[in-house]
Amino acid sequence: MSGIAKLPYVSAEGGLSRYLAEIQKFPLLTASEEAAYARRWRDCGDRDAAYRLVTSHLRLAAKIAMKYRRYGLPLADIVSEANMGLMQAVRRFDPAMGFRLATYAMWWIKASIHEHILRSWSLVRLGVGRAQKKLFFKLRQIKNRISAIEDGDLRPEQVAYIAEQLKVSPPEVIEMDRRLRGDASLNLAIGQDDSTEEWQDRLIDLSPDPESTLTDADEYRHRQAALSEALKDLPARDRAILEARYLADDPKTLDELAREHRVSRERIRQIEQRAFNRVKRAVCARVARAALAALPCADASRAA
Repeated sequence: MSGIAKLPYVSAEGGLSRYLAEIQKFPLLTASEEAAYARRWRDCGDRDAAYRLVTSHLRLAAKIAMKYRRYGLPLADIVSEANMGLMQAVRRFDPAMGFRLATYAMWWIKASIHEHILRSWSLVRLGVGRAQKKLFFKLRQIKNRISAIEDGDLRPEQVAYIAEQLKVSPPEVIEMDRRLRGDASLNLAIGQDDSTEEWQDRLIDLSPDPESTLTDADEYRHRQAALSEALKDLPARDRAILEARYLADDPKTLDELAREHRVSRERIRQIEQRAFNRVKRAVCARVARAALAALPCADASRAA
């Protein structure tokens, strides 16, 4: 839906307050108006109708985006991804389905934000499955429900409960919790009394055996080498944008890169997505080939 023009966005200059004030100016649609615009877009490709559907739901996209502020990513990018999800929803919306656009768009908006956050958090760990995604986005919710602390590691019984609820392993819960909390000292004392017990004393011993350590290190080296090779194969501009967005110590926003490369922020987003997908395919293919080559049967077939 690239033909829709003049959508507001969170700029570095105006910030969030200006953006929220701007999107308040767009009128909300009644059910009949929404259905009429949706039919005009579906049947006639009327871009003005699509524009009115999108702008009337920008407040919904912003409201959903605000819930993901704690993931440490630029809010402007999260709002942008929310709006992209909204436009995808408008593109596919059929008023004959019998419900309002907001109900349908909510899932597209969340999906777009989720994919953006997962891309930003785990570029190297490309094999993120459904269970890992659920753990990533549900962990804080369950921690709040069981009144788990936010400044230290989870207790063993809490780890076990969360793992059971989300169908993942206890080590995965601990790793994700630490990633979401950031670095925290394990030498903090527990409680307010004179106890000498520290949080590290409650940690579950999850030390891997030497064989597992070597295997994990080898897999990590394979992925790092694959990532390095895949980046080399990208065009110079694509590689620069991907590195600036994901691999830099201080990642740049879409707006900053748009000014630097003198293109629109939407064009930067398209280049980023294209480069990311290309790197992902290359890394997955190389890792798969390495895993296949390591199988005994592969050696036997080559010997034959």
